[in-house]
Amino acid sequence: MNQQSTKSNFGKWGWSMIAYCAISYYLAASLATDTLNYYPAAFTALRGWDASVADLCNVMSGIGGWLGVFTAFIFSTMTAKKGSKFMAVLGNVVSAGLTVIFALTKDPKMFLAMVVAISCITGNIQLNLVPNNIMNIWFPKKKGLALGWASMGLPLCTATIVVIFSIIGNPVVSYLGLAVLMFIFGIVSIFWLKDTPEEVGATPDNEPIDLETANALKAAQMEEAKKYTIKALVKNRNTWLIGVGHGILWMTTLGLVSNFIPKLMMVGTPQGTAIGMLTLAAVVGIVGSYIWGWIDQKFGTKQASIIYGVWYLVALLLMIFHNGSMIMTLLVSLFVGFGIGGIGNLIPSIIGTCFGRFGFVQANRIIAPVNTAVRSVAFIIIGAVGTANLNTAYAIFFLCSCAAVVMIAMIRQPESV
Repeated sequence: MNQQSTKSNFGKWGWSMIAYCAISYYLAASLATDTLNYYPAAFTALRGWDASVADLCNVMSGIGGWLGVFTAFIFSTMTAKKGSKFMAVLGNVVSAGLTVIFALTKDPKMFLAMVVAISCITGNIQLNLVPNNIMNIWFPKKKGLALGWASMGLPLCTATIVVIFSIIGNPVVSYLGLAVLMFIFGIVSIFWLKDTPEEVGATPDNEPIDLETANALKAAQMEEAKKYTIKALVKNRNTWLIGVGHGILWMTTLGLVSNFIPKLMMVGTPQGTAIGMLTLAAVVGIVGSYIWGWIDQKFGTKQASIIYGVWYLVALLLMIFHNGSMIMTLLVSLFVGFGIGGIGNLIPSIIGTCFGRFGFVQANRIIAPVNTAVRSVAFIIIGAVGTANLNTAYAIFFLCSCAAVVMIAMIRQPESV
């Protein structure tokens, strides 16, 4: 790759799609992951439920992820046939409806059922399929850098959503407001979201080529993607190395972020300070999103992924050996925070690198379910060992992440990359 490739010259429509995907990432994270730091305790206290309901939220979120193994295949197939716009509208409207039930129900069983449904549906469509597909189709050569900007929505959510909900004070009001925003975003998607740059007279990566050439190239790329049948994908080693290897790194990310505040409080950090450290970590993550995207674009996605895996091994060790000091707290916030935005870049980027512009959505039919199954183990592990034994969970994540780095090193990238 040359230095020119690291310039963010995406064009008017390109930047518009990056902004759209950043919002999609933000809304999805606000439901599927980041507010696990908030809603279990908030709703349990508000409704007067038994404390076990709060403990079960991690487990239910994990179960939702495992159910997503099946729905991810269905949603990926629908995306391939119907396009990203169709899935964006469907995903936002359905997620809004589920969020209304989640906010208003006074039945703990229904509440936990909604945790499962939101994790399964929102975590797949809004967090995985739609924005990732858009980024690969719009930016086949500069997807790493484009994702670096778009995935800032993930750490931005981490930095703000718990603070916003805490200021509002009432979780019912908070989630009803979120439901309204998702519904509006779904309707706006009809007019805003464009499946391909060619349909609005733009070109992939904002390349200086004429539209006729761009359309001819698009037709050739779509034809090339047809070779990625289910049978061919199952036989492809990259399918499993990406699915499991990157899925483990995602599992580690979720495990670190979803219980970041409880871990800091366990070592004596006051709750207010712990929330502040999560915000600090997320702000660091916003910068990290761009830097991981730049590393991806400059050195290649495989190399960036290996660096990312090693970075999080250090983060896990810092968490395990945290002695409660402010210096350790700041180090933990730096290492965890810097990685928050990275995984959202690297998974879609490595799939696009290995399978191509339109091959991404084909390959994602298999890789997304595998990623989903593996990442969701984070909540099962934490739920099984209990939040009082987070160091045990981190030790498990450490061993798994070591294996992930080895698997990622075995990925075979196309010669042209």
